Amino acid sequence: MIVTNRIRHLLLALIALSLLAAETARAGDYHNDRRGLMLGFNVGGANAGLNFQRLGADIKREIEGGHGGALRVGFGLSDHFVLSFEAYGIEKQDAATDLEAGAALVTATWYPGGGGFFLRAGVGTGVTSLKMTSPEFINWVEREGDAALLGLGYEWRLGRQFALGVAVDGVVTEYSDTFGFHDTEFGFGSASLQLNWYL
Repeated sequence: MIVTNRIRHLLLALIALSLLAAETARAGDYHNDRRGLMLGFNVGGANAGLNFQRLGADIKREIEGGHGGALRVGFGLSDHFVLSFEAYGIEKQDAATDLEAGAALVTATWYPGGGGFFLRAGVGTGVTSLKMTSPEFINWVEREGDAALLGLGYEWRLGRQFALGVAVDGVVTEYSDTFGFHDTEFGFGSASLQLNWYL
């Protein structure tokens, strides 16, 4: 699948970059102390998908080649567990598609064993503005719905307060029915470089 391959290639490149940086900075010299305030952001590539029903038919559309990112403010309860407020977004513009979508979520990030590997989950609200001219005409302006996030990744501690990592995150938003759109779900996934500061 084209979308899956692109995300896989981007993630491999990000992992290679992070491994190089980690080796250079001797990340193992720093303890993963995550207690207290933390700030972070992600930036990378993103793809999206739209699923809905129209006249009894299931319709699926993919939107490839977008740019995604995230901002977070959180608080570490321990070296294993961080609660955050996060904002995720994706943007894509071309001749047939004009997309701006995002989600504001409360998330929990778990670091099993207190190491670099993490799992992330969250719930919140998603907003999508989407214009498509082909194959269907779609004109959404700031549609809101319930959103959920799942993600995973790995971070390397490169300093006493700074960590560099890679992450794969997916956000799905469900929308109420409107004329021509039933059981509508819009989702986007990103493979990104993650930078966190533990203050």
